[in-house]
Amino acid sequence: MTSPVDPLVKEEEPARSSVSRGSRRWRTWALAALVVLWGGATAHKVKTKHAPGCAFYRPVVTDRLLIAHAAGGLPDRMYANSIEALDHSYARGLRVFEMDFWELPFGVIRAGHDPSDVIDPREAWLSEVLDWMRRHPDARLMPDMKTDNVAGLKRIAELAPDLRHRITPFVYTETEYDAVRAIGFARPVYAMFHHEDPDWLAFANSHDFAAVALSEQRIDAIPQVRHPVIVYTFDVMQKAPGARSVITNCMEPAAR
Repeated sequence: MTSPVDPLVKEEEPARSSVSRGSRRWRTWALAALVVLWGGATAHKVKTKHAPGCAFYRPVVTDRLLIAHAAGGLPDRMYANSIEALDHSYARGLRVFEMDFWELPFGVIRAGHDPSDVIDPREAWLSEVLDWMRRHPDARLMPDMKTDNVAGLKRIAELAPDLRHRITPFVYTETEYDAVRAIGFARPVYAMFHHEDPDWLAFANSHDFAAVALSEQRIDAIPQVRHPVIVYTFDVMQKAPGARSVITNCMEPAAR
């Protein structure tokens, strides 16, 4: 026998179901809106994070080697690490290019100064950089690996055995030296980028380096370094008469 309250129960269930479906639909749209807003904010941040770029390029009459930092600055941004930046710097007379790289899963390597740069479509893939190098036989590459240095350099060597003699790797710590030399690149540069080693000078002078890269805080030690010295930015180079090279963003060789 049907209970007199059964019809009431059956009428309430569709109402609750309708409310539940509406709530789920609202949450779905809200989540989608948040994803769109987050994606737009991230894209805007990535696009503008290294702006402004080089409003002008300083012509420099010098016998010091000019090295394009992150492939060189563009008019709208710094640290571009792109094929556009390589082309732009090459056209301005630079021939040595420092570039930042990140090794991603499955041995894929992408250029980028900061971690978020790897999602910027303007950044170069390593394969594009290597192809560019093959089209410009007088260019040299200095890869600054932001992930594991030795592993990244080994991957580059696997992909470009024909370019090893035109690639100058960095060594960041004493423990990396033998492994980097074994890869078969040109003589490395010892870079004091990422650590503080109290015995750095003894290590630098006792090993075979093409150069030693020093920050502004260490330029007073230049006379004690037995290798050529690389410094960062033109202003630091002016304070460091002993430096032979400078990593720069907005400079170009001037006609003598």
